[in-house]
Amino acid sequence: MLPFIEIKSDQVLLAPDQVLLRSADYQGYLTANQLVELARERAQAIEQGAHDVYQQQKALGWQAGVEQARIQQATLIQETLVQCNQYYRQVEQQMSEVVLQAVRKILKQYDNTELALSVTREALSLVSNQKHVILHVQPEQVVAMREQVSQVLKDFPEVGYVEVVADARLDQGGCILETEIGIIDASVDGQLAALGLALKKPL
Repeated sequence: MLPFIEIKSDQVLLAPDQVLLRSADYQGYLTANQLVELARERAQAIEQGAHDVYQQQKALGWQAGVEQARIQQATLIQETLVQCNQYYRQVEQQMSEVVLQAVRKILKQYDNTELALSVTREALSLVSNQKHVILHVQPEQVVAMREQVSQVLKDFPEVGYVEVVADARLDQGGCILETEIGIIDASVDGQLAALGLALKKPL
């Protein structure tokens, strides 16, 4: 601001290079300066406000980005778990089928009568103290089973008598025990079916 001198006398002589500024003009000058200063302060306030808003939005954007990344990560983990579970189920199914096929292949190498005697022995262990047991076998095995079942009964003295009958419904190694308390499917196919169900159960 330029220096001003207040003059209260009406009779004043001014040098050629000096200018007389009236009071009203001076007040206008002061007002203009105040307006400029206020405008400058206002501009600074607006600039600071804009900077603050920018920083806030930047922080919000970063937080939103982090949250979005967390959501994407959780989604990816969930998808990976689903894919792993599907893969494990497929592997378990394939392993079950491989095991059953291997067992069937091995059993085919055994004599039908030997298989029938083996499953009969296992079934008789479940029906102790039965005086009369009816043993259903393949028609082709009736004679051989009647001749050899007595050897099996030596291990089960509590079983009174085993009647061997033909049953055309049975396949290789087929064996069904009929007692007073119920029927036991001791056939190879029945045991393989039970094994298959056990293998397919989730761990």
